[in-house]
Amino acid sequence: MNSRSKVWQIAVLVALVASSTTVLSAEPEGKLSATRYVDPKGFFAIVPPAGWRLQEYPQDARGKVAFLGPDGAELRVLVNVVDFTEIDTLVSRCKDMEARTGLKTNIEKTDFHGRQAVKRSYSAKGTKFVAFDLLIGKADHNLQYGAPHRVYDTYLAVATTSMETYEPSAKSTTDKDLVEHQTAKKIRLARLMIDQGNLDLALAYIKEGLEWTPGHEELLKLKEEAETAKNAHK
Repeated sequence: MNSRSKVWQIAVLVALVASSTTVLSAEPEGKLSATRYVDPKGFFAIVPPAGWRLQEYPQDARGKVAFLGPDGAELRVLVNVVDFTEIDTLVSRCKDMEARTGLKTNIEKTDFHGRQAVKRSYSAKGTKFVAFDLLIGKADHNLQYGAPHRVYDTYLAVATTSMETYEPSAKSTTDKDLVEHQTAKKIRLARLMIDQGNLDLALAYIKEGLEWTPGHEELLKLKEEAETAKNAHK
Protein backbone atom coordinates (compact mmCIF):
# COMPACT_ATOMS: atom_id res chain seq x y z
CA MET A 1 0.00 0.00 0.00
CA ASN A 2 1.42 3.43 -0.92
CA SER A 3 1.88 6.22 1.58
CA ARG A 4 -0.90 8.33 0.09
CA SER A 5 -3.45 5.57 0.68
CA LYS A 6 -2.29 5.23 4.28
CA VAL A 7 -2.63 8.99 4.79
CA TRP A 8 -6.25 8.94 3.62
CA GLN A 9 -7.05 5.96 5.81
CA ILE A 10 -5.64 7.85 8.83
CA ALA A 11 -8.12 10.60 8.05
CA VAL A 12 -10.86 8.55 9.56
CA LEU A 13 -12.57 9.11 7.40
CA VAL A 14 -10.80 7.26 4.58
CA ALA A 15 -10.56 4.18 2.25
CA LEU A 16 -11.80 0.96 0.69
CA VAL A 17 -11.00 0.07 -2.90
CA ALA A 18 -13.29 1.94 -5.29
CA SER A 19 -15.31 -0.03 -7.75
CA SER A 20 -16.12 2.73 -10.23
CA THR A 21 -14.45 5.92 -11.43
CA THR A 22 -16.01 8.68 -13.55
CA VAL A 23 -14.78 12.04 -14.80
CA LEU A 24 -17.16 14.90 -14.04
CA SER A 25 -18.01 17.59 -16.56
CA ALA A 26 -15.03 19.74 -17.48
CA GLU A 27 -15.04 23.42 -16.55
CA PRO A 28 -12.23 25.97 -16.09
CA GLU A 29 -9.93 25.12 -13.18
CA GLY A 30 -11.18 26.55 -9.90
CA LYS A 31 -14.83 26.36 -10.93
CA LEU A 32 -17.53 24.03 -9.71
CA SER A 33 -19.07 21.34 -11.86
CA ALA A 34 -22.26 22.12 -13.72
CA THR A 35 -23.62 18.82 -12.35
CA ARG A 36 -24.70 18.21 -8.78
CA TYR A 37 -23.67 14.87 -7.31
CA VAL A 38 -26.51 13.09 -5.50
CA ASP A 39 -25.55 10.26 -3.17
CA PRO A 40 -27.22 7.09 -4.49
CA LYS A 41 -27.80 5.95 -0.90
CA GLY A 42 -29.80 9.11 -0.24
CA PHE A 43 -27.70 10.82 2.45
CA PHE A 44 -26.54 14.02 0.69
CA ALA A 45 -25.98 16.08 -2.45
CA ILE A 46 -22.99 18.27 -3.32
CA VAL A 47 -21.62 20.22 -6.28
CA PRO A 48 -17.99 19.06 -6.67
CA PRO A 49 -15.07 20.92 -8.21
CA ALA A 50 -15.22 20.78 -12.00
CA GLY A 51 -13.13 18.10 -13.67
CA TRP A 52 -12.28 16.23 -10.45
CA ARG A 53 -12.65 12.48 -10.87
CA LEU A 54 -15.53 10.78 -9.12
CA GLN A 55 -14.77 7.72 -7.03
CA GLU A 56 -17.72 5.83 -5.58
CA TYR A 57 -18.10 2.95 -3.13
CA PRO A 58 -21.35 1.14 -4.04
CA GLN A 59 -20.54 -1.88 -1.87
CA ASP A 60 -20.21 0.28 1.28
CA ALA A 61 -23.48 0.75 3.14
CA ARG A 62 -22.51 4.27 4.17
CA GLY A 63 -22.86 7.44 2.13
CA LYS A 64 -19.34 7.66 0.74
CA VAL A 65 -17.66 9.40 -2.21
CA ALA A 66 -14.31 10.92 -3.16
CA PHE A 67 -13.54 13.62 -5.71
CA LEU A 68 -9.93 13.35 -6.90
CA GLY A 69 -8.38 16.58 -8.11
CA PRO A 70 -5.04 17.63 -9.63
CA ASP A 71 -1.72 17.33 -7.83
CA GLY A 72 -3.04 14.90 -5.20
CA ALA A 73 -5.86 17.16 -3.97
CA GLU A 74 -8.95 15.27 -2.77
CA LEU A 75 -12.39 16.09 -1.39
CA ARG A 76 -14.20 13.30 0.45
CA VAL A 77 -17.63 12.84 2.01
CA LEU A 78 -18.51 10.07 4.45
CA VAL A 79 -21.88 9.68 6.18
CA ASN A 80 -21.91 7.30 9.11
CA VAL A 81 -25.00 6.44 11.18
CA VAL A 82 -24.30 6.80 14.92
CA ASP A 83 -26.12 6.17 18.18
CA PHE A 84 -26.13 9.75 19.50
CA THR A 85 -27.42 13.21 18.54
CA GLU A 86 -25.41 15.61 20.77
CA ILE A 87 -22.52 17.70 19.44
CA ASP A 88 -20.59 17.23 22.71
CA THR A 89 -20.71 13.47 22.22
CA LEU A 90 -19.33 13.97 18.71
CA VAL A 91 -16.47 16.01 20.19
CA SER A 92 -15.78 13.23 22.68
CA ARG A 93 -15.74 10.61 19.90
CA CYS A 94 -13.28 12.71 17.91
CA LYS A 95 -11.05 13.04 20.98
CA ASP A 96 -11.22 9.29 21.52
CA MET A 97 -10.14 8.70 17.93
CA GLU A 98 -7.31 11.17 18.39
CA ALA A 99 -6.15 9.36 21.52
CA ARG A 100 -6.33 5.95 19.88
CA THR A 101 -4.44 6.90 16.72
CA GLY A 102 -1.99 9.28 18.36
CA LEU A 103 -2.69 11.91 15.68
CA LYS A 104 -3.32 15.45 16.99
CA THR A 105 -6.18 16.95 14.97
CA ASN A 106 -6.89 20.32 16.67
CA ILE A 107 -10.52 19.56 17.49
CA GLU A 108 -12.84 22.55 17.88
CA LYS A 109 -16.55 23.33 17.73
CA THR A 110 -17.51 25.60 14.87
CA ASP A 111 -20.38 26.80 12.71
CA PHE A 112 -20.75 25.11 9.32
CA HIS A 113 -23.09 27.36 7.35
CA GLY A 114 -25.65 27.61 10.13
CA ARG A 115 -25.12 24.16 11.61
CA GLN A 116 -23.10 23.18 14.65
CA ALA A 117 -20.07 21.18 13.61
CA VAL A 118 -16.72 19.87 14.74
CA LYS A 119 -13.67 21.07 12.80
CA ARG A 120 -10.38 19.19 12.66
CA SER A 121 -7.17 20.30 10.97
CA TYR A 122 -3.88 18.46 10.83
CA SER A 123 -0.99 17.23 8.72
CA ALA A 124 0.25 13.69 8.09
CA LYS A 125 3.03 12.45 5.83
CA GLY A 126 3.27 15.61 3.75
CA THR A 127 -0.48 16.07 3.34
CA LYS A 128 -2.55 18.79 4.99
CA PHE A 129 -6.20 18.22 5.92
CA VAL A 130 -9.25 20.10 7.09
CA ALA A 131 -12.41 18.21 8.04
CA PHE A 132 -15.88 19.10 9.26
CA ASP A 133 -18.29 16.75 11.03
CA LEU A 134 -21.92 17.71 11.46
CA LEU A 135 -24.78 15.75 12.99
CA ILE A 136 -28.00 15.37 11.04
CA GLY A 137 -30.29 13.34 13.25
CA LYS A 138 -28.33 10.21 14.06
CA ALA A 139 -25.90 10.54 11.16
CA ASP A 140 -22.39 11.99 11.27
CA HIS A 141 -21.67 13.80 8.00
CA ASN A 142 -17.93 14.16 7.47
CA LEU A 143 -16.51 16.43 4.76
CA GLN A 144 -12.75 16.44 4.30
CA TYR A 145 -10.35 18.26 2.01
CA GLY A 146 -6.70 17.30 1.79
CA ALA A 147 -3.73 18.03 -0.45
CA PRO A 148 0.08 18.00 -0.33
CA HIS A 149 1.41 21.05 1.53
CA ARG A 150 2.80 22.69 -1.59
CA VAL A 151 -0.61 22.80 -3.33
CA TYR A 152 -2.98 22.88 -0.35
CA ASP A 153 -3.74 26.60 -0.71
CA THR A 154 -4.07 26.28 -4.50
CA TYR A 155 -7.20 24.15 -4.28
CA LEU A 156 -8.52 25.20 -0.87
CA ALA A 157 -10.85 27.87 -2.27
CA VAL A 158 -12.63 25.59 -4.75
CA ALA A 159 -12.84 22.78 -2.17
CA THR A 160 -14.32 25.20 0.35
CA THR A 161 -16.83 26.50 -2.19
CA SER A 162 -17.81 22.93 -3.01
CA MET A 163 -18.37 22.15 0.68
CA GLU A 164 -20.62 25.22 0.90
CA THR A 165 -23.00 23.51 -1.55
CA TYR A 166 -23.36 20.46 0.69
CA GLU A 167 -26.98 19.44 1.28
CA PRO A 168 -27.53 16.73 3.90
CA SER A 169 -30.76 14.86 3.47
CA ALA A 170 -33.39 14.25 6.10
CA LYS A 171 -33.27 10.53 5.35
CA SER A 172 -34.46 8.49 8.29
CA THR A 173 -32.07 5.90 9.65
CA THR A 174 -32.78 2.50 11.11
CA ASP A 175 -31.17 0.16 13.61
CA LYS A 176 -30.03 -1.89 10.61
CA ASP A 177 -28.26 1.19 9.18
CA LEU A 178 -26.55 1.73 12.52
CA VAL A 179 -25.25 -1.85 12.69
CA GLU A 180 -24.06 -1.84 9.07
CA HIS A 181 -22.35 1.55 9.33
CA GLN A 182 -20.64 0.84 12.63
CA THR A 183 -19.43 -2.53 11.37
CA ALA A 184 -18.03 -0.91 8.21
CA LYS A 185 -16.30 1.70 10.35
CA LYS A 186 -14.64 -0.89 12.59
CA ILE A 187 -13.47 -2.86 9.53
CA ARG A 188 -11.86 0.27 8.07
CA LEU A 189 -10.16 1.18 11.34
CA ALA A 190 -8.94 -2.38 11.90
CA ARG A 191 -7.41 -2.45 8.42
CA LEU A 192 -5.72 0.87 9.08
CA MET A 193 -4.22 -0.35 12.34
CA ILE A 194 -2.98 -3.57 10.73
CA ASP A 195 -1.31 -1.52 8.00
CA GLN A 196 0.25 0.66 10.69
CA GLY A 197 1.49 -2.38 12.60
CA ASN A 198 -0.65 -1.45 15.62
CA LEU A 199 -2.00 -4.96 16.09
CA ASP A 200 -3.37 -4.57 19.62
CA LEU A 201 -5.54 -1.64 18.54
CA ALA A 202 -6.54 -3.51 15.37
CA LEU A 203 -7.76 -6.40 17.53
CA ALA A 204 -9.65 -3.95 19.76
CA TYR A 205 -11.49 -2.53 16.74
CA ILE A 206 -12.22 -6.03 15.48
CA LYS A 207 -13.65 -6.98 18.88
CA GLU A 208 -15.88 -3.90 18.82
CA GLY A 209 -17.00 -4.72 15.28
CA LEU A 210 -17.91 -8.26 16.26
CA GLU A 211 -20.02 -6.85 19.08
CA TRP A 212 -22.06 -5.07 16.39
CA THR A 213 -22.12 -8.03 13.98
CA PRO A 214 -21.17 -11.35 15.62
CA GLY A 215 -19.64 -13.84 13.22
CA HIS A 216 -18.97 -11.26 10.50
CA GLU A 217 -16.80 -13.05 7.94
CA GLU A 218 -14.55 -10.11 7.02
CA LEU A 219 -13.94 -9.19 10.66
CA LEU A 220 -13.05 -12.79 11.48
CA LYS A 221 -10.55 -12.83 8.60
CA LEU A 222 -9.02 -9.59 9.86
CA LYS A 223 -8.86 -11.07 13.36
CA GLU A 224 -6.95 -14.07 12.04
CA GLU A 225 -4.63 -11.79 10.06
CA ALA A 226 -3.90 -9.57 13.06
CA GLU A 227 -3.37 -12.49 15.43
CA THR A 228 -1.03 -14.22 12.96
CA ALA A 229 1.00 -11.05 12.53
CA LYS A 230 1.12 -10.51 16.28
CA ASN A 231 2.32 -14.08 16.94
CA ALA A 232 4.99 -13.69 14.25
CA HIS A 233 6.46 -10.75 16.16
CA LYS A 234 6.69 -12.55 19.50
